[in-house]
Amino acid sequence: MTASKQSHSIGDGEAPLESIVDDAISRSENGRVSLRAVLKAWNDRSYGPLFIVLGFVGGTPLAVIPGAAAIVGVVIAILALQMALGLNHPWLPDVALKQSISEEKLREMRRKLDKPLRFVDHLITQRWTWAAGEAMRRAAAIFVMALGIVMIPFDAVPFAVAAPAWTVVLFGVAITARDGLVMTLALAGCLAVGFLAVRAF
Repeated sequence: MTASKQSHSIGDGEAPLESIVDDAISRSENGRVSLRAVLKAWNDRSYGPLFIVLGFVGGTPLAVIPGAAAIVGVVIAILALQMALGLNHPWLPDVALKQSISEEKLREMRRKLDKPLRFVDHLITQRWTWAAGEAMRRAAAIFVMALGIVMIPFDAVPFAVAAPAWTVVLFGVAITARDGLVMTLALAGCLAVGFLAVRAF
């Protein structure tokens, strides 16, 4: 199977999250997997995994350092803006695209995450296409950009940043799996974050 054909099947059907990790492993060159290779392979779905990872980092103790969640929010907003503008996959500085991880470490991470990935993949699938089409994806990008911006002031409020961060994760899952149901849940999460923002500020 050629790389172009394989990229169209990423995340399709069953096990969308497992498939993007497995595809990243398959992009190994000389025992290493570069960010440039996987983003090119994931094509327009590449925003999804990035939102998942960044949202997770921003919404967990990984961002406990003051200002860390705000920085993550800025990065999320920049990526979402690119998606809203219609870039097929995100532009990142060359120094970032050159970053790589060894295939061995990636396979080890895959083994450790096997059960969580399987659990989530049982809950998501490609459905409600009306809520996961191109127009809704553009709208989702605008909402994600707003969430990233909201994470900046929320970083000063203990635990508050988790709400927009995990909503970004939901959008990331919806984009990756083309799951309209999860997209709808993420939109509902935006309303909750908006309510919190009004109450907090």
